[in-house]
Amino acid sequence: MTDLTLDVWQFVRLMVCMEESLNTRSGGRGSDLKSLYDKWEDLWVDLDARLVDLGKHDMDAFADLMMDQEVVLEEVTAREKELVRQEFDKVLRQIKARLAQTDDPADVEDLSFERDEIVLTLKALGDRQHGNTGGKPGSAPAGKPPARPGGKARK
Repeated sequence: MTDLTLDVWQFVRLMVCMEESLNTRSGGRGSDLKSLYDKWEDLWVDLDARLVDLGKHDMDAFADLMMDQEVVLEEVTAREKELVRQEFDKVLRQIKARLAQTDDPADVEDLSFERDEIVLTLKALGDRQHGNTGGKPGSAPAGKPPARPGGKARK
């Protein structure tokens, strides 16, 4: 087991994708994906509520939380990392589809950033399809502070 560090926006993408996947599987009761979602649900609900509140009252703080802070997911098993990989593959396909449908320069820039960052995350997870960087899965990227225990958003 290892800790997994994700940018907040990536965690948001991951959890939304997990919700979509579970909704298409008649609730996913008893599935490994449902168990993983349940494991992170409290963190997700709290973080989502903070983002909604900040989005209404303080867009600078919203942007800071979303783009400049991280979530540390503790004690992630190999099976859970595989589920994260599968969900990020879905997110990547969604982003590529949206990129193919837009000509808006701002959308292209934002979606390209997300695509590139998710590809890097997949590499860090040891994704076979996107290659492996050889880095330690779950370790914080260079230039970011080390992971803090507690499964909380942090700067």
